[in-house]
Amino acid sequence: MTMYWIYDLPNWTLGVLIVAILLALSLAGLFATRPLVRRMLGPTANYNDVVSYFFAGIGVFYGLALGLIAVATWENYTDIDGVVGTEAAAVASLYRDLDGYPQPLRGRLEEMMREYTKTVIETEWPAHREGLTPDDGDAILDRIEDEVMRFDPTKEREKILQAEVLRSLDTVQEQRRLRLQAVPTGLPAALWSVVLIGALLNVALTYLFWVDNLLVHAILVAILAVFIGLLIFLTAAMDNPFRGDFSVAPDAFQSLLDKILRPRRQ
Repeated sequence: MTMYWIYDLPNWTLGVLIVAILLALSLAGLFATRPLVRRMLGPTANYNDVVSYFFAGIGVFYGLALGLIAVATWENYTDIDGVVGTEAAAVASLYRDLDGYPQPLRGRLEEMMREYTKTVIETEWPAHREGLTPDDGDAILDRIEDEVMRFDPTKEREKILQAEVLRSLDTVQEQRRLRLQAVPTGLPAALWSVVLIGALLNVALTYLFWVDNLLVHAILVAILAVFIGLLIFLTAAMDNPFRGDFSVAPDAFQSLLDKILRPRRQ
């Protein structure tokens, strides 16, 4: 779905909005259809048992589907958060591997590593929140690779160091690609259609129950609508891992920049 504007709202506003819309539609549907249901089924509860069988069956399938979608969305969120953490750890490992290079090469490479980390935090992350995948970091990693490849190791220790640095650099680039690929991820429109249409159908089934007391009927419909609305909000909040208040943050990179990539004392 392309309703990305909802991620510009605070989480509590988004939750209230989703629940309020579904609640209003549900109660409006109840009041609009109650006269029709009375004419079709009569002012008795003779059909409530039949309706309850259908409601229980559809509710189970819908609840199972919505639960699986919510779990899958949460797992996707945690997986992407793990990718970000792994990339930050790979950057830290690469930075430490640079200790074996002589100056001034080591100083240049360490400065480029700090530049890369700042670019991820200050340039790429704000772009990720807009669904964009800038290539600023790729250019810096290319420069680092060029510097490393220009170094000609002569000693056995330097050859081992060179191989380890290139391996660490490959890991950083691989985790970076995984992060960029995850930026536009989200539930496809077909699944969102199932979630929303299923919610409306479940609420609509409650209209076929006959409850003499309209207030009691309205309260039951409202409780169901609020519960489904909360589940839809939870799924929407986690659907795009880099958008909204509930999103993957660059904390791992910020911690790396503050604690490990600080300029060395001469």
